[in-house]
Amino acid sequence: MEERLMKNVLITGGSGFVGRVIVEIAEKEGYTVFAPRSKEFNLETGEGMDAYFEAAIAKAGSVDVIIHSAAYYGGIGINQTDPVGLIDRNSRMALNIYQRAAKYGVKKFVSVGSACSYPGHIHDELYEKDLFNGKLHDSVQSYGFTKRLHLVLMNAYKKQYNIDAVQLVLTNLYGEHDVFNEHRSHVISALIKKIVEAKQNGTYVNAWGTGKPIREFVYVRDAANVIVKAIKFPHDLEPINVDGTDTTIFDLSNLIAEIAGLDKSMIKWDPTKPDGVYRKVLNGDKIRTVYPEYNPLSLKDGLKLTIDWYIANKEEADDRE
Repeated sequence: MEERLMKNVLITGGSGFVGRVIVEIAEKEGYTVFAPRSKEFNLETGEGMDAYFEAAIAKAGSVDVIIHSAAYYGGIGINQTDPVGLIDRNSRMALNIYQRAAKYGVKKFVSVGSACSYPGHIHDELYEKDLFNGKLHDSVQSYGFTKRLHLVLMNAYKKQYNIDAVQLVLTNLYGEHDVFNEHRSHVISALIKKIVEAKQNGTYVNAWGTGKPIREFVYVRDAANVIVKAIKFPHDLEPINVDGTDTTIFDLSNLIAEIAGLDKSMIKWDPTKPDGVYRKVLNGDKIRTVYPEYNPLSLKDGLKLTIDWYIANKEEADDRE
């Protein structure tokens, strides 16, 4: 694809956890970036989307690439309490943004996927070729389905409108500006909040499950960097895993406690709460083929940056929905 077709980039979710870092990196790399806010560009209803595209094209001449990072998401808790919201809101967003991609002549679509889209029965390394080889795990079925939907849309819109695309399947993200409130937090942000507050208040941490499941984590800036690099990746209807560092939840909790200064004996596990899939680790061979420079930050260093930021911005972080 010619370089001239790749200069103007629209990023959905540009004020969100990963989106804000994507915007920052894309601007530093010289792209003209459009990052609409939801009040002017409603992905769920479509309100304002046409006007925004038309204004962007009038200003820059074209919208060449869409990076779709907007999502309604959360951890195991929200998958249990709002499965309808997860599938409804995220599906509407995907359908609306792809319709506009075709309408306004977008040449490349970068989809931000999730390890939740892999089959629930696979308990070893997850390879891209296996993404559709089985049903989703019940604990993440609604959210995971919407990320599979992206791949189906990529295929359909390539056939009918010749839009190139690539999907990055992200392992569990963590970092500054994550969601830390209990309803929507992921594993690391939930544990950081509990452990920091336990340290501040002299209380115990009530941790979900047994701590035995193995999860993989990648620092948000590393993931965002790959997403921006993907603008120049070849068109590929098979996803690309973005892997990180794997560890048990038990060891992760102890590492967070160590960094935050909490005695690990203050963490109490509740085995009546769900663990989710026992092991979920992405194979990273493909990403290192298309982007050999990929070298994510160590978990300990990334956690230190995240915990320091959370402590310094706790009130703001706790209020974020």
